[in-house]
Amino acid sequence: MRFGWPVLAGVALGVASVAADRVGGALRTTLQFLASTGFSWGCVGFVVALPARTRGAAVAASVVALCTATACYYWLNLGGGPPAGVLLAFGYWLALSVAGGAALGALAHAIRRDHPHRAAIAAGIAGGLLAGAGIQIAVVDPGPAQLMNGGLQAVAGLLVVAWLFARRPAPRPWLRYAGATVLAGTVAALAWDAVESVQVVGF
Repeated sequence: MRFGWPVLAGVALGVASVAADRVGGALRTTLQFLASTGFSWGCVGFVVALPARTRGAAVAASVVALCTATACYYWLNLGGGPPAGVLLAFGYWLALSVAGGAALGALAHAIRRDHPHRAAIAAGIAGGLLAGAGIQIAVVDPGPAQLMNGGLQAVAGLLVVAWLFARRPAPRPWLRYAGATVLAGTVAALAWDAVESVQVVGF
């Protein structure tokens, strides 16, 4: 497995995420959506795994991309807070990058190469995971701005996976996919709520 593409994607994501914290106006809003949301990070982890021919390679690609992005982001933010706080936040998000990357990589591989029924379930879970952060934002803080922000993240996550699943050869069990999406989206939103409640987030 060659890691050039995942590393490049991770560096680009990390740099763009830092830029989103340091600019203002419409550019900040755009960069935050593209590089500093649960959807954008999950989408990168998911997409870089798609070309892999084996499950292990897919998992490795996703983990490498997300860990690279995390390392890049916190390296560029070393002067942004107490060193101990930065390192604690880095360790926390690095662990989540490994776990999230492993899950997204395995799901991406299953959608492309597994049996139709298992692929449908994998697609539903992946869609729910990519939409989960947006659902959490829209539900926990349902003001107009947050509702739009969360809604856009959720819809984008669902569309990415639905498009990929639709490209599979028939049969495509859409009802099984839809059921898995609803369940996974609910669980992912609850998980994101727990993740955001940990005090190391934001140093």
